Amino acid sequence: MNKRLKLSTVALLLGSASAYAHHPAADIVDEEIYEQIDEMVADTPHATLTFEEMGGGMTETTITTDSVSDLETLIVQDDLFEYVELLDGVVDVEISFNDDSSVTMTVNQIR
Repeated sequence: MNKRLKLSTVALLLGSASAYAHHPAADIVDEEIYEQIDEMVADTPHATLTFEEMGGGMTETTITTDSVSDLETLIVQDDLFEYVELLDGVVDVEISFNDDSSVTMTVNQIR
């Protein structure tokens, strides 16, 4: 019984390792992800996107929407966070609620 359990465990580990070895997004580079985010924001009439290369492998992307519901649409319906999640390096997301009722989401990336 003990030998069968060990063999089953090894077979399970080897079988699952090959299933998780290659993530489908592994071949997508950051530039393509930023293009997809830019296209998503361009399709939203009440949002703007600013992209800045800050040097030293740092980038800052700022998305400002007219309202919370506009940002919610980008996050929930258009899966904005799924694209942000694909970025390499250290990624920080900050959401600010502005005095004029607009909302700003800032994505900082350090590669």
